[in-house]
Amino acid sequence: MDLDLELYRREVRVSTLPLVRLSAIDISPDAPLRTMVFIHGFGGNATQWEHQLQRFSDDSRVIALDLRGHGQSDRPASSYAMPEHLTDIWTALDVLGVAGKVVLVGHSFGGAVVTQFALAYPERVDRLVLLATAGEYHLALSGRIALRLPLPLLDLAHAVYVKKFISAPPRVMKSMHRNAVAPWNGWSMFRSLTVPTLVIRGHRDRVFAPRNFEEVARAIPNAEEVDMGVSGHMVLLERREAVNRAIERFLSERGRPAEQGDGRLRLRQERPWLAQYDEGVPYTIGIPRVPMHRLLRSAARRFPLKTAILFEGSRLTYRRLNRESSRFANLLKALGMKPGDKALLLLPNLPHQFLHRREGRGAHDH
Repeated sequence: MDLDLELYRREVRVSTLPLVRLSAIDISPDAPLRTMVFIHGFGGNATQWEHQLQRFSDDSRVIALDLRGHGQSDRPASSYAMPEHLTDIWTALDVLGVAGKVVLVGHSFGGAVVTQFALAYPERVDRLVLLATAGEYHLALSGRIALRLPLPLLDLAHAVYVKKFISAPPRVMKSMHRNAVAPWNGWSMFRSLTVPTLVIRGHRDRVFAPRNFEEVARAIPNAEEVDMGVSGHMVLLERREAVNRAIERFLSERGRPAEQGDGRLRLRQERPWLAQYDEGVPYTIGIPRVPMHRLLRSAARRFPLKTAILFEGSRLTYRRLNRESSRFANLLKALGMKPGDKALLLLPNLPHQFLHRREGRGAHDH
């Protein structure tokens, strides 16, 4: 199902002093089989997981975080060192009410983050999936030189050239590279992992030295590896269907926590009609907890000419419905209504009578 991910965004306060709020995309059907947490890489953002969130939200709770300094999260004046990111993820899971173990999925340096999280908090991690994750992160010479440039020059370059590719401002990139990315060495950490792990890498990934990708699965005890042909560093986008199938196989082979399976069983007992659903049809859909007007605005933006209302031969598109509802809302505001006020509406069969009345009026009546 094609979901508007922005409707599922939540603000998660992970610190009060200083105030730090992370932006999270959080989608959950009823009685999810598992919870999957997706962590992007250095300079990335949560929306890079769009295809994985769309696929796995059918039967799992999926959460994609913008790391501090990235995407729509706050950008505090901090070190952006690894301990901050680990604490942020732990706190975010607590605030979001995530109980039990989760499947952690990380891309690029996000794989380093979830690796250390699994070692620091093994009681919270059921499985790991590492995509385009390296054992060391040594930027190319051009990247290292760029990060040494003065901030005003980097700010200009970011605004003009790279803003659509890199979601963190230069000051965040400089601090995080100095305090987290450049010093990271994961080889001994990989050897200490005990959770089931899937390693997915792009066959043509040359962002870092090939050895830094190829040796990861060999360093992790009993890790499974998938080498994706015809793909580079952004394998989650370039080979999204193949990546999703690999993750699906990994999850099905490893089974699921018993308590989550029991939840699905209770759901089938409470709703016997679910047994008649065709294979692949999700039991439930994660409904975003947002006001109705945001749902309508999303539909109008994504499907402007699709039919929203069909009534006795009269048709309203989502664009028209959104426009007319906005006109009516502005009328109520002009009459003095304020947020929290209540109004009793007595209306006729709107779609039919409203349209005929509007279409029958002359230009001087509008």
